[in-house]
Amino acid sequence: MKILLTNDDGVFARGIWELANALKSKHDVIISAPDSNRSGAAHSFTLTMPLRCSEVMLNGLENVKAYSVSGTPVDCVKLACGNLGIVPDLIISGINHGENRGTDVFYSGTVSAAVEGALLGIPSIAASNVCCTDPKHLKASAVIVSEIVDTLEKNGIEKTLLLNINIPDKEAEDIKGVKVTSLSFQEYEQTYDERLDTRNMRYYWIPAGRLTKCLGSEDNDERWVNEGYVSITPLKTDLTDYERIEKYRAVFRKGDDKE
Repeated sequence: MKILLTNDDGVFARGIWELANALKSKHDVIISAPDSNRSGAAHSFTLTMPLRCSEVMLNGLENVKAYSVSGTPVDCVKLACGNLGIVPDLIISGINHGENRGTDVFYSGTVSAAVEGALLGIPSIAASNVCCTDPKHLKASAVIVSEIVDTLEKNGIEKTLLLNINIPDKEAEDIKGVKVTSLSFQEYEQTYDERLDTRNMRYYWIPAGRLTKCLGSEDNDERWVNEGYVSITPLKTDLTDYERIEKYRAVFRKGDDKE
C-alpha cells in the first residue's frame, strides 16, 4: 500500500521515524509533517499566512520521501493530498509522543490529521504512545501499529476507516493484547497557572492537572491502556446527535405554531 505518514510532533520526531522504519519494507511510505512541534493544534489550519513546504532527508530513511511543512497537521494532509499529488491508500498520524485518549481527541493535532484524512475519503489512523514526557518504547509501538495495519489489510480496509489507537509505553512482549473500546472522559483543571515575567507582566501556562479518575470497571480506552492493553477506538466524522433530532424538531415546531 501507499501510506502517508504525518504527526503533530514534527517531521524530525522519533515517533514518525520509527513508524516509517517499521512500515517501509512492506509499503510505499511518504511523510508530510510539520516543521516543528504542533501539539494541541486540533483541527486548525493555516489561514492568514502562506505555507512553505520543502523536501527533507531523514537519516536512515533515505528511500522515504519526506516533506517538512510550515503549518499544522491538517495543513500537512491537505497539502500532501492536493499540491504534492500524493494519493495514499492509508493515512497514519503518529506515533505521537504521549496519549490521545478520551475527549482529548478534540484537542489533538495527531487525531485531527487522521480526521482530515477521513474527511477526504481516505482510510486513516491516529496512533499514540502513552507516556509521560519521554517515551521509551517507540520502536515497539511502531511494530504494533505495523501489525495492526497488516491485520486491517488482510480483512479489507474500509474506505470510511477512522481509528484512534493508544499503546502503552512498554516492550511488545509486555503488551497484554488489544481491546476495541470507547473513548473515556477526560477533565482537567481549568485555572491557568499565572506567573510574572521579568518586567512584572502576567503570563499564563495551561494547567496540567487531571480531575477525572478512571474506574476499574469501565470499558474505555483509559482503563485498558492502564491495564497494559492497546486500545483501538473507531471514530466518526459526523458529530450529529441523531437521538435528539426528533425531540428538537418537535420543540421548534411548537415555537412555529405560536407565531
